[in-house]
Amino acid sequence: MERMVSTVPEEAEYYFRMALDAVQKESPARILEFFDRALATEPGFAQAWNEKANCLDLIGRYDEALACYDAAIRIDPDMAEAWFNKGLTLRKVGKDALAATCINRGIELAVG
Repeated sequence: MERMVSTVPEEAEYYFRMALDAVQKESPARILEFFDRALATEPGFAQAWNEKANCLDLIGRYDEALACYDAAIRIDPDMAEAWFNKGLTLRKVGKDALAATCINRGIELAVG
């Protein structure tokens, strides 16, 4: 299991914020570049893995998105958002049973 980061280095947080800010203004390639830079600085940044996966999902790169959701979940197994998002992507690729399991896990973690 990868280590979970409790405090994110400023440089990783900077690139993460740049990626989020770029969503409305930049190309997906540029957004992914920011996420990659954040993750190169701090590979244990689960939220960055989750958001990178969301970006990949939006541009139809589902296998890569699923790998990023898995990275987020390895780092933080209790990350409800990553579980739920993974389920939505699995549904898009026709893996409905596994999608339901992931979505339910996300809901369970969010509700407590």
